[in-house]
Amino acid sequence: MILRRGFTKQLSLETGINYTKRNFALSITDSAFIGKSDFTIIGYEIPLQGLIFLRVSDKIYMNASLGISWDMYPSNIATHDSYFWHKSKRNSIFQFASLANLGYEYRSAKSGFFYLGASYHLPLSYFYSSSIHYTPRQEIARINLRGNYLTVDFRYYFHETPLKPKKKKKKKKE
Repeated sequence: MILRRGFTKQLSLETGINYTKRNFALSITDSAFIGKSDFTIIGYEIPLQGLIFLRVSDKIYMNASLGISWDMYPSNIATHDSYFWHKSKRNSIFQFASLANLGYEYRSAKSGFFYLGASYHLPLSYFYSSSIHYTPRQEIARINLRGNYLTVDFRYYFHETPLKPKKKKKKKKE
């Protein structure tokens, strides 16, 4: 869910809450066997972005935005089988990330805004540390997962009725 507050036709502020689901594949290869496992990391993000719009045509605008995100990772992850044990421990429950976005939107006066763009999410540090322990050789591997990603965004924004400026009331003279 994303909420946008437009200040002018060229400047807006966005915030909201996003649910992310990241799927990872783990592959262990040794001279004696090949093992595979999958795991998923769930996260929540609260972004705050400033947007600048450039008018391309009558109803089409290009936008660019920069901002930050407050990310939350609710749990650690563990998977296992008869030959390995894997654990991914979060770096912190909460952490910050930087955001960048570039896209185009079609603005309709009655139907709302239709948006197509791309976003980049870059955590300021790694978000999980994974360790793998497997049994024929009792070896341990450690990997820090960065958690950065690139998205293709298709969005729809409901039509927003512009706010009318408040009239200043004049004080009566007594």
